[in-house]
Amino acid sequence: MKQHRLRSAVVPRACLAVALAIAVHTAAAPAAAEVPWHRGNFQYVVENKDLKDVLRDFASSQGVMTWISPEVSGTVSGKFATPPQKFLDTLASSYGFVWYYDGTVLRVWGGNEVTSTTLTLSAATTDQVKSALERMSVADRRFPIRYDDKARTLIVSGPPGYVETVSAVVRSVDHSSALHDGTEMRVFPLHYARAADRSVQMDGQSVQIPGMVTLLRGMYTHAAANAGATSFSTAQRRVPSLGERGDTGARNDPGGGGGGGGSGVGLPNNWFGLGGGQAPVRPPLPSGGPIADSAAAPAPASAPAGGDYAGVAVTARSAEQGAGLGPELPYIQADPRINAVVIRDRPERMGDYAALIQQLDSRPQLLQIDATIIEVQDGALRDLGVDWRLHNRHLDLQNGDGKGTALGYRAPGANPGLGDSADGLTPGGGMLTAVLGDAGRFLMTRVSALEQSNRAKIVSTPKVATLDNVEAIMDQRQRFFVRVAGYQSADLYGLSAGVSLRVLPTVVPDSDARQIRLDVHIEDGQLTSQMVDQIPVISSSQINTEAFVNDGESLLIAGYESNDDENNVTGVPGLSKVPVLGRLFQHRSKQRSSVQRLFLLTPHVVSP
Repeated sequence: MKQHRLRSAVVPRACLAVALAIAVHTAAAPAAAEVPWHRGNFQYVVENKDLKDVLRDFASSQGVMTWISPEVSGTVSGKFATPPQKFLDTLASSYGFVWYYDGTVLRVWGGNEVTSTTLTLSAATTDQVKSALERMSVADRRFPIRYDDKARTLIVSGPPGYVETVSAVVRSVDHSSALHDGTEMRVFPLHYARAADRSVQMDGQSVQIPGMVTLLRGMYTHAAANAGATSFSTAQRRVPSLGERGDTGARNDPGGGGGGGGSGVGLPNNWFGLGGGQAPVRPPLPSGGPIADSAAAPAPASAPAGGDYAGVAVTARSAEQGAGLGPELPYIQADPRINAVVIRDRPERMGDYAALIQQLDSRPQLLQIDATIIEVQDGALRDLGVDWRLHNRHLDLQNGDGKGTALGYRAPGANPGLGDSADGLTPGGGMLTAVLGDAGRFLMTRVSALEQSNRAKIVSTPKVATLDNVEAIMDQRQRFFVRVAGYQSADLYGLSAGVSLRVLPTVVPDSDARQIRLDVHIEDGQLTSQMVDQIPVISSSQINTEAFVNDGESLLIAGYESNDDENNVTGVPGLSKVPVLGRLFQHRSKQRSSVQRLFLLTPHVVSP
């Protein structure tokens, strides 16, 4: 441990002169915010006492709050009778620590904690920063700030608290200058797109659909606008149960020194014109991170100068609009009431916003999805008249037992994404996806003929209209809840079974035949007679597939095989109930039926 013995009362005059000369030479000019020392000399006698304890005693005697870093160390011995400022400077030069008084707290750091940072201005000038630091009594001549007027850059070096305080003032001045120097607000009304995010319910799960504001924030403010593609899980959902500021720095009283924690120093409230304990409030919008954005590029020549997408300009130069307390530019917000985007930024950037919003706010096409769910008895598929050749450019047929890996082969020119099962496995009984084209009408004619002989049945024919690139959902499900007893309450678990058909149509731009890409997800579940813990077992099958279909053509998805086993017992009334002998008067029969389920999807473009 570092030890020093300072005896100011018994040191020879020659040594005292040398010590005073060293102290005067090494001690810097007092800080801009002077410490309110008591008048008179500070008299103190100490023997082998820790430096931090000495500093606490010193600050306590002067009525000054202090914060001491753990990096400050040493042992002090001596007898002192000097002015308070000289005593502090002598200890600082002898033990190599640095201190800074921010107007409220005297903070002390070790010499190895001195840091440096470079700040770049985007709106304010270096003269404005200098004036603000002088008016606020922040700048300290012991830690000079280096300015580059041409590059509008400054370098701050010193103890961490000093660097952070100067950086906070620079941010405030630069942002206030940006708000009051040519900043404007503009309202961009949207015609087709949504400004705010919206939530949709899919199988009991809330899915967030990002709006225009989320997209713009992600592009211009580097915020995490969207965590990723919207995911959808078909797992069983749990219903909620029926019953159901850590500061790193030490807060110091007068003379109370903190040994640990961070070195962050905040600006006093009176510097922002706030009284009492009120802290500056910032709007809860994402910040760009740096002090300010770099110089904006000029608006492109193609940016519209007027019209709806030019926005409604509103000047933002009054002192009430933040005074440097708002977030970094740009400020982007949604107004769901009028479905508009509100942007506050520099005028030269508004052309970029207008051009981008005009491209994104395009009118989507309206489509109609015709779905037909067909059940055909086993053996009747060949009577439908569909060309079942394997792997041609319109067809992909795979057969299996539900355990093998699905083939990855696609013929040259075949539609991509056909026949992709949910788990990459071939379904039991085979899986088929085929683009039938005009043959879809012929298929429906054959199905109608098979209905006359009870060999086929059209289960459902839902139709739904949707917008381009907006998912259409057609559900026909039974949903029930199973109660599970807990320790103090009961939980409900939701179970559902039935047919769920989700189709996401996307019109291929600039296609001659008006092609439509279909992303299809089919889930078919049925309740079985099997029970596990008094809960029925659900037999479920899933298919995810993609295909390109021309307007008016049909996509056929087949391969679901449903087996139904029936055990029937008939007998002579009365006699069949006799124990043992009753079996002689009973007739038992077993009947098994196999049904193939087909899904026929036909998209139509209603409005171009």
